[in-house]
Amino acid sequence: MLLAEESGGLTIVDGIVVGIYLAAMLVMGFVIARRNTSTDDFFVGGRNLPSWAVGISLIASLLSTITYLGMPGEMFRTGVGFLTRQLGLPIVLLVVWFVWIPFFMRLRLTSAYEYLERRFNYATRALAAIFCICLLLGWIAVVVLTASGAMAEIANMRLGWFFSRDPADADMHVLILGIGLFSIVYTTLGGLRAVVWTDVVQFFVLLTGAVFTMAAVAVETGTGLGDWLSFSHGYKHEQVEWFSWDVSNRSTVFFISIGMLFWHACTHGANQVALQRYFAVKDVWAARRSFLVNAVSSIGLGILLAGVGVSLMYFVLGSDQATGEMLQTRTELLPEFEGATPEAVAELKKKRTEAQDNVFPQFIRVYLPSGLRGLVVAALFAAAMSTIDSGANSISTIVTVDFVRPLRKASLTKRGELLLARILTASMGIIVVAATIWLHHLSKGVDIITLCQRGFNCFLGPLGALFVLAMFSRRATPRTVIPALLAGETVGVGLSYSRELSTLLLSLDEPFLFSTHLVIPAAWLATMSTSLILSIVLGEVAEAEQRQWMWHPVVRGNPGGVPDSAAAALVET
Repeated sequence: MLLAEESGGLTIVDGIVVGIYLAAMLVMGFVIARRNTSTDDFFVGGRNLPSWAVGISLIASLLSTITYLGMPGEMFRTGVGFLTRQLGLPIVLLVVWFVWIPFFMRLRLTSAYEYLERRFNYATRALAAIFCICLLLGWIAVVVLTASGAMAEIANMRLGWFFSRDPADADMHVLILGIGLFSIVYTTLGGLRAVVWTDVVQFFVLLTGAVFTMAAVAVETGTGLGDWLSFSHGYKHEQVEWFSWDVSNRSTVFFISIGMLFWHACTHGANQVALQRYFAVKDVWAARRSFLVNAVSSIGLGILLAGVGVSLMYFVLGSDQATGEMLQTRTELLPEFEGATPEAVAELKKKRTEAQDNVFPQFIRVYLPSGLRGLVVAALFAAAMSTIDSGANSISTIVTVDFVRPLRKASLTKRGELLLARILTASMGIIVVAATIWLHHLSKGVDIITLCQRGFNCFLGPLGALFVLAMFSRRATPRTVIPALLAGETVGVGLSYSRELSTLLLSLDEPFLFSTHLVIPAAWLATMSTSLILSIVLGEVAEAEQRQWMWHPVVRGNPGGVPDSAAAALVET
């Protein structure tokens, strides 16, 4: 029998596989560290990294372990209908290709928020930088916490003690520290160049894990893709709803597509993690190739994980291979609603959703053979480590470029600034590890993960709107955009926590619910509207020197035509 026995968990062979992978990441960090002689190398890889590697790094960084594990479950819910959430991507492609990349690559930036001081003032730059740091810290902590939880379930180590006598806590401590510290070491040594090249390796480890999962199902069941697709076609998926006026509905194709459109557009136009990748290549066309590689890789990985989903669907529901706890999962995937009360139906649907999300981790833990299981667990480590290394490097960049350089009276030498950047990177990583362990203990009895996830997403919409206002609104000034940024964040927080706030503050019998897919668009719209209204009320119009930093003068104009103080920041495309 190819598949593992029912006991599950990691074996010595699995541990060796994971250990080899982690050691390889450290070796890469040490080797690459020798090439870093300045913060330009450390933060943007000398601006000469291969565009294909940068594109793969971008998808590896933005893909979380939970997405990797959860996407196959979407095939149980909606089948190929889950691909409809990508309907907004052609618009994203046009925006990033023709608007964001030509503009940002015209400016020789290290931090995206340097631009905001040129267009507005330092206060705007600093506030946007703080927003991004909050976004990244929340994103990293939640991703690592959820990823560690999933891997603890798969690894099933059951340690006797590791800063806790509770085996579950001990396992989580080991995994959080392992993911965090290994990422911190190679990122602190090698900077963005190490992040990019380790991300490339990690991406292909993710692909290999998915391919071997499908291969294991194919060999064990004697079936192939055609059989899986045929079975999926006959399976009764949840109905896909295309449109609804109900803003609490989280499952309509329209709301999901709008949410994904704004997430991608704001991420590639305002998030330091994404923009820093583009700054690491030499010119506009290299950045465009990076984005194209990122888009193609994202679609390819999505299709591959869909394949994992249909293979697991066949294994669990269409074959006789499922045993033990997977039989219980099968029961939860096929609930009987007839005659059940509304409360019982809601509980059955909740269990079905949980079962759909847990199929892939459960299959890895129980059924994959030793060695292969270790490879897939290494893939899960890869996804989590990509999040930490990217976030820590970007936060270090923001702190150094947006706060240390402008506020420090005496300038540092190249060697001194590089040392500071490494200290900041290590510090950010340690803070994230400590915060993640704290969140783990805080989350007992409270759904802290969902609460935090809703919180950090609030920052992205206002940041995206701020850059749009800076590029395209002649009426946008510091007096309008700073209040607008705060107003957009307030709207984002209020809508993200509408259930809790409507119950606590308004004492409503029925809490007000708002689709999480619409939070970023709503916060973006609130920021835009507030700025435009304030500009009319206050009669604000940007000064001529500030207008030189809008999109058309920067992209279409002659770099020599901008103010002398700014000319050095522009490069010929």
